[in-house]
Amino acid sequence: MIRVIYSELDGPEGLTLRLEASGHAGYAPAGQDIVCAGASTLMQALVSLLAGEKTARSDAWDEPKGPRLAVTAAAPQEPWVEGAFELAKAGFALLAERYPDNLRFADLSRRGEAAMMDLQLFAEGGSETGGAGSAPALSEAQSRQAIASGTLKPGREEAAPPETPKEEIPKTNPGPEAPCPTPEPPRPPLPEHLPGRQAVAALHSRWAAEEAALRQVVPEFSLKAELQHPEMRRLMQLPGMRMADAYRLAHYEDALRQTAHAVEQGVVERIRQRASRPAENGTRPGSAAVTGADVSRMTRAQREALERKALHGEVITF
Repeated sequence: MIRVIYSELDGPEGLTLRLEASGHAGYAPAGQDIVCAGASTLMQALVSLLAGEKTARSDAWDEPKGPRLAVTAAAPQEPWVEGAFELAKAGFALLAERYPDNLRFADLSRRGEAAMMDLQLFAEGGSETGGAGSAPALSEAQSRQAIASGTLKPGREEAAPPETPKEEIPKTNPGPEAPCPTPEPPRPPLPEHLPGRQAVAALHSRWAAEEAALRQVVPEFSLKAELQHPEMRRLMQLPGMRMADAYRLAHYEDALRQTAHAVEQGVVERIRQRASRPAENGTRPGSAAVTGADVSRMTRAQREALERKALHGEVITF
């Protein structure tokens, strides 16, 4: 069984917070134990949240009964550090409620002891009197805490507050309005030095710059729309992949089809242009121009030859 203990040590500078988990859950064989996996995840999340915090410290020991992990935050600490411990405590309380035979959680702080004292008084009063006349009502969070710590068993009727009939208020004579509950104070913002925040901000900045550069070439490009395609999402998850390269690879077949269509249209257009162009010299067989004989350009020998043909009765035509 895993035992998780939360405690607070009061010192001159304030409270020192400590969360310790030890043992094996024994829910399933090694490698299949979901309770051990859940407890380990909660402790690792707390260590990751407190990474870089000067007052925080984490330790681990390998003992005969199983590993023992402890996370401590010395005083003084930032307000959000206490919130990180509260998150881990809530997770362990839920695990203890779901798997009471494999994990127990105990809050040994002053607030936790006061809550457990009220729960124990309620359990004793309910078992002795058998009614709900002297027993205080339990909230849902207190019921979960009582079941997780073993004070109450799941399914006991004493843990449920009695139902009281609501009194109807006459509409003609309404009573004084109940005061509004005091709103909770706003929670402090998360620190800027949380691990991973700077890396995520740098990635978003790089994506914005690459998207702007890609829109100069492809005006209709939208990263939000492209991430709807599984192939684009897979390529963007590869380490070192640029947005432009991922876009070209994701639309490679589309680019081939567009190129083939453009080439085909160009060939058709050139054939159409050649068919409509008038014939020029050198595009048809034969001489470039056909002209008649010019007597003025003939030599004397050519003219005498024509005279002899005419004397012999030959008809000369030009």
